[in-house]
Amino acid sequence: MHVLFLSVGGVRRRAVVEESRQAVADGGAATVVVDRLGPWSRETFAPGVRVVELDALLRRLPTVRFEQAALYKAPRKLLRLVGRGPLRRISKRTERAYQRRLADPAHRAFLRVRGDQRPRLIDQLFARTPVDVLVVTDPIAMPYAARMVGNRTGHASPRVCFSYDYSGEATDRQHRTDDPDSAQGDTP
Repeated sequence: MHVLFLSVGGVRRRAVVEESRQAVADGGAATVVVDRLGPWSRETFAPGVRVVELDALLRRLPTVRFEQAALYKAPRKLLRLVGRGPLRRISKRTERAYQRRLADPAHRAFLRVRGDQRPRLIDQLFARTPVDVLVVTDPIAMPYAARMVGNRTGHASPRVCFSYDYSGEATDRQHRTDDPDSAQGDTP
């Protein structure tokens, strides 16, 4: 059993860590997809939980690498090379102004033209892997999950839930009642 946690917004970090630990303890494989690892730096995942950073996958794309090199890295190196000694302050101001007035607007224009690549990366990441349970942990991840379930070919559609406790695979049922229609926290 493979459980995929889509946590692009990262708002339920503690729950994702605990639920992924439970999925591994139940004998399955758990993969957590996050946008950036920075907000997750204080969290410790259980051994066996695979964490995938979308931002790192995005930076590997050739178009993004070329854009970053042309807009940010090359001008920054040039300004730092020229701005040594007494020209250092002028160079730093020029670098900030260039980034604010030219590079950032050009980057936003490229984003509008290129579109959001994250759904395509998620599709590619799990095109060959059968996902049994898809846990959508935050509202930001819902469009990605809908696209992933809709574009699923060759494999059965996974069960989609908001929490691993409601997947039907969890062995630790402390938060669930026997009534499948009850909400978490309801008392029988």
